[in-house]
Amino acid sequence: MKRLVLLTLLLTASSVAAQQRQNEAVVEQKFSPGGSIRMHLSAGDYTISGSDSSAIVVTYRASSPERLKRIKVQCKTNGSSAELTVAETPHNNFHATIEVPRQSDLWVRLTAGDMKIEGIEGNKDVEAHAGDLEIQIAHPEEYGHRDASVLAGDIDASAFNISKEGLFRSFHQKGPGKYRLHAHLGAGDLTIRESL
Repeated sequence: MKRLVLLTLLLTASSVAAQQRQNEAVVEQKFSPGGSIRMHLSAGDYTISGSDSSAIVVTYRASSPERLKRIKVQCKTNGSSAELTVAETPHNNFHATIEVPRQSDLWVRLTAGDMKIEGIEGNKDVEAHAGDLEIQIAHPEEYGHRDASVLAGDIDASAFNISKEGLFRSFHQKGPGKYRLHAHLGAGDLTIRESL
């Protein structure tokens, strides 16, 4: 009886894993550290994280293989510049993980959804119309120009000792560092914190 239960569990787990693979795709493009990456992202949930590889890797999932086929992901590189476009995403149940070289400058525009940026050293220019935005930075003192704004929602920039709530919230700071941070959110919560 125990063997039958164990066999059933193993078959169920392998069936779930196969289903997840059918609903997932990967796009990879070689790209050296130290460059600039522009991202145009359609609605969805995104995690953008730094890695030690010399590539941009986009792993994305949808709720079904049919929805997955409709999503358009394109990455073009030209020397030290890259442009990534994610388009025609479904209205729900879409998630993408974007891995970039740890040392990269980012310019990101998201139509709507939640986005988390972590483990990336460099300039950051990030805007979204709606959703929650979290930016983790390892060394806040490395940022010289710092500005963030939210039309409706909260700013919790503990990395720079700032917290504001309500409508039309913003802050501007000068620091000792060489990097620039710009973040803007139409509606939602904006968090800028020091990574652990």
